[in-house]
Parts: sequence; structure tokens; C-alpha cells
Amino acid sequence: MKVLVAITDAEREHALLETATALACDGEVVLASVIEVTGEETLASAQPEARTRRRALDALASEAGGSGRVRSLVTVARLGWDAMREAAATEKPDLLLVSWRRPGWDVLGTTIEEVLRDPPCDVAVVKGAPGRAKRILVPVRGGRYAQLAARTGVDLARANGGAVTLLHVAERGRRRSTLYQLLGERAYDERVERLVTRSGEPVKVIKEELAQHDAIVFGATGREGVEDPLGPVGHALLDDARNALVVRTRAPVASTVFAERPRLPQDRSERSRVLGEIVDKWFAENTFSSTEFADLRRLVDAKERQNLRISVGLPTLNEEATIRSVIRAIRSRLVERFPLVDELVVIDSRSEDRTREIAADEGVPVFIHDEILPETGTYRGKGEGLWKSLHVLTGDIVAWVDTDITSAHPKFVYGIVGPLLMRPDLQFVKAFYQRPLRIGDELQATGGGRVTELAARPILNLFFPELSGIVQPLSGEQAGRRALLEQLPFFSGYGVETGLLVDTLQRVGLGAIAQVDLKQRIHRNQSLYALSMMSFEVLQVALKRIGEAHNANLLEEANFTMKLIATRGAGKLHLEMHDIIDVERPPIVSVPAYQAKRQHEADTPGP
Repeated sequence: MKVLVAITDAEREHALLETATALACDGEVVLASVIEVTGEETLASAQPEARTRRRALDALASEAGGSGRVRSLVTVARLGWDAMREAAATEKPDLLLVSWRRPGWDVLGTTIEEVLRDPPCDVAVVKGAPGRAKRILVPVRGGRYAQLAARTGVDLARANGGAVTLLHVAERGRRRSTLYQLLGERAYDERVERLVTRSGEPVKVIKEELAQHDAIVFGATGREGVEDPLGPVGHALLDDARNALVVRTRAPVASTVFAERPRLPQDRSERSRVLGEIVDKWFAENTFSSTEFADLRRLVDAKERQNLRISVGLPTLNEEATIRSVIRAIRSRLVERFPLVDELVVIDSRSEDRTREIAADEGVPVFIHDEILPETGTYRGKGEGLWKSLHVLTGDIVAWVDTDITSAHPKFVYGIVGPLLMRPDLQFVKAFYQRPLRIGDELQATGGGRVTELAARPILNLFFPELSGIVQPLSGEQAGRRALLEQLPFFSGYGVETGLLVDTLQRVGLGAIAQVDLKQRIHRNQSLYALSMMSFEVLQVALKRIGEAHNANLLEEANFTMKLIATRGAGKLHLEMHDIIDVERPPIVSVPAYQAKRQHEADTPGP
């Protein structure tokens, strides 16, 4: 069972965690906390508090014994309960747990009455510490929520080696029903010790039985149109019980395959305000630090519990100066010491130096990208290597790490796969970092990422503003779930990162994207001449997607020849012509050879 827990105070919710882990059994527990932002403050301003809150939730989760099945989820919102509804829609839990508050008392900007009146999923309101109970009473009226109450009581008893009493109170003058008629086979679960049917006034009879039990589980009223879903009986029982759960069911929310972009107001100022709220909320909730995922044992536990394989692809082109240190940084910590990475592979683009020889000497498999899927042809470019790498990498999660890094560290991998392991709703993760700029022998603290700031971010802000919170859209360190990546087209050159971001947004929505701060990345800086050509490719991809969004083919009207201004002897200027075309590769799942390979892997039993 998957249990979502609404955490309002991490320091005081220990009993709620105990109840959640008891009910989840060997399933998953998600501790969800909402930061409410009021007044004129932007949602993005909550990002530091979100990090602090995640630490508090992780500390609470550690009480579960470090099993890896408890994870945290921090969201931001103007109204807390709205965020919890969104979390339920995204996480799709079997049960949502909420701490009991007295009638009319605030809980995430709403009340317990409203939570029970219109729950986003099956819900249980928890009073006290029923997760420790050994003898559990389940009064059964036979309403809509009897099955959920009985199941919840049995799950608690099973977790603690306890027993359940099923009680049906038949009011005088009404025809009696048997507990079997009310519950079916569940009435004879091995944890059900007593089946009791009594006549009398319900509150009095139930309280008499409750005196012999540690906790009570019962359903809210199922009558339509009732203002108070607890009803007088429910209130009376909650007043008397030390440990209780009140449950109510809800039909699951349907989901769509393709995400809809938000509908925005026509008024320009209101449109900007709404977009700002969307991006600020995303920035606060989905921006992480690599330090949050530095507990590698926790990540390995999460990977093994979810039965996932992780592959790391290293794209290379003449990286003999750095490839060895990159491989060793990943392998020594993430393969040999902690089995987080299952596969480490070099995807080379015909290096003319010793890159492939060094990688082979380190024992890493090396593939030349133009030799992969030869029947599809080949193109030059980084994106071509990433697209073809999906055919040789076997992981459920695929991470790519650039190999020109001179400051290699395991965080370049665990930082970007960590969110995918701890947040099942996420599907694609980008890295960001400070990028020092080397000028001669001097290393300036900032100044790198010139194409990002002068081309990529401005055009995303203009035409795909939901992505305006992405700090470094062109970063080479990125990871995604294969189920998503194999469905996306890849551009063959430097436009690949822009294309992947835009296409991920359009396919699964902004909420499925995250970014991670890796602090600093020192790498080989390219000349402005080379960066100008890179910008040309980024703009091509953006122009293509902008046109498609408006049912037009703008790229057909564009010029694919770039004139670069160069100098010859004595400072004379001349124009150099370069044909630069970023070819769009189709989703690799459409390639027959890839389909056959994946089918063979699915049919082949694992070790």
C-alpha cells in the first residue's frame, strides 16, 4: 500500500508516521509538507525554507529504520489544502493520512469536516497513536465506507501482531444484518478475532466495547448532503477515544497521457502574474541541492526497493585530459563502494586523441555512435550520441554526464538520479552550477554559460515561460526515466538539451521536471566563435517548436547558413560560411531494432 501523509509539524508527527508505516506494511510512505506563502511574497521565495523542510522530513523519515521506503515531498502554495490535493493527484496514494483537529480548527487552510466531505482520495483522519494498537475495534454500519474501515483495522492489527473486533450495532426495530452480509469475506480475515452483533443505542454500545480496545476505526457518515460528515456518533466516539481513525473513500482521479499547458488569462498583466505563480511554485518545490542526496545507502535502498537499474552514459569527443578522472570518480564511489550505478558506458563521437583507449584501459565499455543502429544512418553532434546511447544503455533510469569536467565528483551522478529515486512523480532532471570562466591562466568565479544567458534562457522566457525557472537549460548533466526518454525526439546537435526540455514540458508537464544545484563545475571553455554556432543550433530548435505550437513551419523559412566573422593576417576581416542544421531524430521507440532489443530484454529472465 502507498500512504501519503499530510505533515503539518515534523517535530510532533511521530505517532502519525508510526500509523503510516503500519498501514503501508512493505509499501511506500510519502511524507508531504506544504509551505504556505501569503501576502506579496513570491512562491519562489520559499525555496530555502523548502530545503529546510525536506531536511526535517528526512529526519522524521529516518525513524522508520532507514528502510528507504519512506520519502519526503515538500510543496508550496497559497492555500495548503490545494497543494495536498495536487500531491494526491500526482502521487496516487491508496490512502491519505491527516492529523485530527477539533471541529472548525484549521488544517492546511481548511477543516477536518471539509477534508472528509470531499477527499482527493481515500482518506483517514488520525487521532492519537493507533499505529501502536494491539486490540482494534471496527464498528460496521454497512455504509459506503465499511470495507475501508475493516481493511484499515485489519492492516493495523497485522502490523502489530494484534486482533480486530468487528462490531455491528442493530438499532431496535430494524432488521438485523450479519457481518458477512456487510463485509463479505473480509469478515473472516485471520486477524478478525471476534464478530459481535448487538442491539441498542449506537454510541452507548460502541463505547462499552471500546473500553476493551486500544483503538477504534470507523467510517464517516455516507449520507449525501450531510453538512458534517462525522455526524453526532462520530463526534461522540472521537471525544471518548484516545486512538482513532475515521475513514472515507474517494474514486481515484483519472490521468491523461499528454500534459495540458495551463490556460492563461488574455490580460497581459494577469497572464504574467499567473505565470509567475506557476514558475515560482515549481522553483520552490522542484529545485534541490545535491547534498540532499548524499546519503548513498538511502539511494541504493530506494533503487533496490523499486527494482530499478541505473545507467550512466558518458558522451565523449577528444576528452583524453579528463575522461580518466571522470570514470574513476563515478566508479570508485557509485559502483564499487555503493552499488548505485549498474552500468557505465562511453559513447564516443570519433575522438582523434586517446579518449577511447583510456576508457577501455579503465575497463569501461566504449561505443562509437556512428556504429550504433547503422541502418538509421548517422549525423555529427552530441545529440546524435545521446539518442543512439539509448539503444546500448539498459537502465530504467538513464543519466548523461559530460566528460570535459576537470572537477569530477560523484555528485554529478547521484545529484541528478537522486530526485528520480525519491520522487516517483519526477521524470526528467537537469543539473545547474556555478560555471567559472578561464581567461588565459586566470579562472574567474563567474562568466561561464554564455550561450545559456544570451540565447537559451531569453528565448525560453519569451516562448516557453513555464521553463523560465530552469537555471541552466543547456547543462550536460541530466537524467530521465527511459519510459519518457524513448518517447521523445532528439535533435542531433547542440540543440538537443533545448529540445528535450521543451518536449518534456509538452508531454508530461512542468511538475515532472526538476533541477539540482551541483555547486560548481569547472570545464573546458569554448571560444566565442564556437559558442556562436552553438547558439545558432539552439535557436533553430526553439524556432521549430515555436512554429509547431502555432501550426506553422517557421524553420522552413529560416536560413541554415551562418556567416561567421573571422580575421586573417593584419587584422583583416572576412566571412566564413557554415551550414548548420540540427536534424530531428524520431523517438527511438519507433526504431524496429530498438523495439526488438527491448522485447528480447523483457523476455529474458534476470539473474
